[in-house]
Amino acid sequence: MISNNATRQIKHNLIVHDKIAKKYERVHGEIYNEVEQNRLHGALQSALSQVKTTDHPKLALDFGCGAGNGTEHLTQLGCDVLACDISQGFLDLIQQRQYPTIVKTLKLNGIDLSNIADDSCDIVMAYSVLHHIPNYIDILVEFVRVLKPGGILFVDHESSSNVWTSDSVRSAFIQEMAKAVGSRYLKYFNLKNYLLWFIWKFINPRYQPEGDIHVYPDDHIEWDKVATALVASGVEIVSESDYLLFKRGYDQVVYEKYKDKTSDTHFLIACKHQKKRN
Repeated sequence: MISNNATRQIKHNLIVHDKIAKKYERVHGEIYNEVEQNRLHGALQSALSQVKTTDHPKLALDFGCGAGNGTEHLTQLGCDVLACDISQGFLDLIQQRQYPTIVKTLKLNGIDLSNIADDSCDIVMAYSVLHHIPNYIDILVEFVRVLKPGGILFVDHESSSNVWTSDSVRSAFIQEMAKAVGSRYLKYFNLKNYLLWFIWKFINPRYQPEGDIHVYPDDHIEWDKVATALVASGVEIVSESDYLLFKRGYDQVVYEKYKDKTSDTHFLIACKHQKKRN
C-alpha cells in the first residue's frame, strides 16, 4: 500500500509537470545542450547494440518521458516507442510531434507499471526520472518485469555517489566554473521564482519546485542498493559509469579540463537474463 506521503509526492509531481510542460526544454539547460545530447545519443546507441531480443523494430519504453527528449533519440535510432508519464501535459506534447517511427503514449499512475504487460519491451529507458519516484527500488523491479528476456535497462542522469561525499576535485571544478561563467547565468535568473522558492523552503526545507525527492545527503539514489535490487530481479549489470554533466552556460575550456578528473552524474545499463531452453 502506498503511503500518504508518497501520494502527496506523486500529486505534486503531476501538478507541477503539467504546469511546466511547454517550457521544460527552455529551463532545463543541463539536458538541452549539444554536449549532453550527443553524449546521451551515443550512450543509447551503445545500449541498443547490447539488446539480445530478436524483434524488429525494437519497442522502447521511455519511462517518465517528459517533453520527449529520450523518445526523440530512441526513434532516431530506429525504435518504436511507448512514451510514458504521469503528466498529461507532457504526453500532449509527444502526441503533437512527428517521429520517424511509431510512438504511442501511456499515462502512468506514479506507483507501478501495472498497465504494461510482462516481457513486452526490448529496452526500458529512465533518464533523469528515478529521483522523482517515491519508492525507486520498487519501480526498478517493475522495469525488469516488463523487459523481454535479453532486453536492456538504461538508467541515466542521476547523481553519482561522490556528490554526497567529500570530493576536492569536484569542489575545485565548481569554484573555477563559477569564476569562468561570471554573470552569464544571470539571464536564467528569475526574481519572482527565486522568492517563491525561498518562501516554500522556509515552510518546508525539503521543498523542490519540480517535485524532486531523492536529492539530499540523507535521501538520494543509492547505487549499491540499485544494483542489488536489479540483480535479485533477474538482470546482469552490463556497465556503470560516472561522468561530469555538461550544463548550458558552462565554460567549455573549464569543463574539458575537469571532465576526466571528477564526476557528478551516473548511468547504468543492465540486461535481463534470457530464459534457458529445455
